[in-house]
Amino acid sequence: VSDLIRVPRDKKLNNELDHILKSSFISSNDHTKKEEFQVKIRTITEFLNDLKDTEDVLVSQWAQSFTETCEYLGIENLIVKLIPQEIKCENYVPLCLKLIDIRSQLQEQTFDIEEKTIHLWSARFDISNISQSNENSFQIFRNKNDDFLLAESNLISSLDDFPPPSFSQPTDTTTNLVDWLDMPDNVIVPTETLKSEHFPSKTINYTSLSKLKLTLISLSPSTLFENSRKQAEQLATKSSSIRLVITYLDGKQEKYFCKPEKLYIQLKKVFHEKKYDLNTIGLIDPNQLLIDFMKTNINNSLPIIETEYYVIEKKLLFPIVLEFENNQWEYFATAEARLTSLLSRFILDQQLKFTSSENYFSVFDSLGRYIAVDYQLNNIYRSNEQNPIHIRILRCNHDANICCEMTLMTGQEETHCQYFNPATTWKQISLWSKILGIKTEIPVDNYYFWNTEQQHIINEDETISFTLSQAESINVDVLNEESVMDVMLSYDKNIQTIRILNSCPVYSLLSNPDYLKQLNLKISPQECTLVFVSNESEKQILKNLDMENPISHYASMTDKSVHFQISILIQIIQYDNQKEIPIPISHRNITIKELLGIIEINNDHTYLASYETKIILSENTKLSTINETKFFHVKEHQTCLVSIQQLEDVLITVIEDNIQNQRYLINATINDIYKQNKNIDQNQYLLYDRDFVPSRGMPLSSFLFTKTSPIQFNLIYQKLQANVTVTSDEQKSSIEFQCESTMTIGRVHQIVCQLWKLNTKLYRLSLSDDSIIDEEYSLDDLREFINDLQLKLISITNIKCEITYQDEIVMISTTSETLLSSILKETLEKLLIPLDDIDRFELNLIDDPESPTNVDLDLSIDDIHLDYFTESNIIPFQLQKK
Repeated sequence: VSDLIRVPRDKKLNNELDHILKSSFISSNDHTKKEEFQVKIRTITEFLNDLKDTEDVLVSQWAQSFTETCEYLGIENLIVKLIPQEIKCENYVPLCLKLIDIRSQLQEQTFDIEEKTIHLWSARFDISNISQSNENSFQIFRNKNDDFLLAESNLISSLDDFPPPSFSQPTDTTTNLVDWLDMPDNVIVPTETLKSEHFPSKTINYTSLSKLKLTLISLSPSTLFENSRKQAEQLATKSSSIRLVITYLDGKQEKYFCKPEKLYIQLKKVFHEKKYDLNTIGLIDPNQLLIDFMKTNINNSLPIIETEYYVIEKKLLFPIVLEFENNQWEYFATAEARLTSLLSRFILDQQLKFTSSENYFSVFDSLGRYIAVDYQLNNIYRSNEQNPIHIRILRCNHDANICCEMTLMTGQEETHCQYFNPATTWKQISLWSKILGIKTEIPVDNYYFWNTEQQHIINEDETISFTLSQAESINVDVLNEESVMDVMLSYDKNIQTIRILNSCPVYSLLSNPDYLKQLNLKISPQECTLVFVSNESEKQILKNLDMENPISHYASMTDKSVHFQISILIQIIQYDNQKEIPIPISHRNITIKELLGIIEINNDHTYLASYETKIILSENTKLSTINETKFFHVKEHQTCLVSIQQLEDVLITVIEDNIQNQRYLINATINDIYKQNKNIDQNQYLLYDRDFVPSRGMPLSSFLFTKTSPIQFNLIYQKLQANVTVTSDEQKSSIEFQCESTMTIGRVHQIVCQLWKLNTKLYRLSLSDDSIIDEEYSLDDLREFINDLQLKLISITNIKCEITYQDEIVMISTTSETLLSSILKETLEKLLIPLDDIDRFELNLIDDPESPTNVDLDLSIDDIHLDYFTESNIIPFQLQKK
């Protein structure tokens, strides 16, 4: 894209445009529909595509109003009407990047809507849940925290005013990659997870040769421009002479009379008569500029006849290349020629017009330095005498910040100030620094530049406008090669060479978004770790303390290039004890089965479950297809099978095969099923036992009654009328469900006893004020409470067993005749311990806290009660493994 259409907007205009676009596209209304966002996204995409097809025209109209140019081109889009008239075609690139930013935010809001619909059923505004937290019920409908969007927009906004530099493309190679499927046994795996909070920001020690301060500024027309324009106007308006004198190589002169339209013909005739070789002999005008009379005059304009011309050997001339609006023109001149003369000739050749003081050009040399006054051309910088002098001309207007002021401060408090073209690269700034001759103890071959705000070495091909981004001013430290080094950073099959301060801590490789972007890493750095690859047989997984070491520490450990590999840190949580096992992998193209093999678990009866939705993952599932790095490792008895069916009387079948049979953790909830199956609409509900819809917070373990039978739900399409909440002093949480108003109190009694795995004969239901209800009553008979029926389940026995197991306490109502073996069995069921393991457990009576008594399971509650606890109705037991 041409530099002519990369000009940044000034701050005031940028803020105005930002406000217009956000108020027009980014809605603060929570009721905005997904389809409305999609229309807006499509509008922006179509507009960007239309503009892409017209870039060449925009370049030619760079100084014109952007909206007027769009109307001229016939671009019909509502965005055109939103853009202020002050925006010009030269602002094209920043405008496009702003629109891309807005489109990204719209896409994020679309995702939010899809996510919020999943939570509609869990937002219970119609009841008061006594077990519910104090969190605002409306919180799930509010706009999500914008931290993620802000992080994204910061990356986008860093490109908002100028195009990015060209980085080298990732190399597709397998050289020196760590394959965790073939990881040697001696590799040490860190025991702690990498977290960003483990690495607080700290000062990086280095020695700078000098400091640079960059500031965007506005420049008025220079003396060089004014003099060149005036000289061109004088030449264009003066009467052309018809008399000229030509001085030949031997000093002799001849006089000629000639009309302007015949001048070039006459000059060709003279050179033919003198038998001059046009490859070695040329003709210059009084301004010491070569006259190329062998070509048709530019723009078919008549040449202006000067009074004197000089024949000269071309070896005494040197080339000058003028760059203007993506085109180049070559001129030749002697060492005495002036820059003003060259520019005035160029103005006439191109017939450039400058209609006001706000329409002018600025001139820069090949280092990007601003030239404000006249020079002899041979005093303008060129890398060597064999190369031409390069001069860049930029058309300007008074309102644009087209220049960057660079102030260099050395240790001796010496200051150098220079204006630069914003498109100047840091490679050119390094050359300028060499020319200045910064005093150093050791000669410096190359300078490097450290961005003090963003904490990274600036790429030498990066432009200073890109470095500034939207900042008005930044500070940069100048370094020599002793302070920096190149390291190889790889992820999967992509390898990049990163230039970095050798005193930087290793974790800074993960904290720089530019490095990660080059490697196409699309997961959070917090889910990654680094591996130091010293050679093929020695690979060290870095722990948190290792990550704080400077890069130079690892450079001293190898005689090869320092190589770090980014590995994804997979966290495996053992369900039994919640112990975390960190597993670094070099890529995500592995299956769940292979992941189990890495942690040396090949048991057919163990699984990995999603940390987010607690669904058991198929062993053929590839990590690349799921956006998770945290998993539960579970055994088969810690899972349950869920089947979702459709009622027979439904006309249209929408059930998919992949949701008819799914396996989940037993501590998963109904809400996890909704989260996993996003195809279940917000107006659809999971019906259990064909007569009630459990709340989203209900654990699946409540529905486990046999070891092998699946938990069966039916998908229904209407909300049931009655909302029921049942609490119990023996239970930690309440039971909530929806049902038809025709359901009886007796059926409610059966449901809660079934879900809590209680004996219905030992409990009864009452209203919240302890009023007894006849079980034959229907909920319709309690119509005043139907929207929020609060019930209590009350034990009708006088004896209770309190069983302690680890940090769990189970309360069981019982009768005198109940055997302890039944108490043990009921306890295991409530603790979700397989009954197959019943022989591994025993009950101890806590008659003495210091020394509990082991009891025979054939004893009855009455035996224990009469012998030990005649005055208490609560008998304490301890469950423990044998």
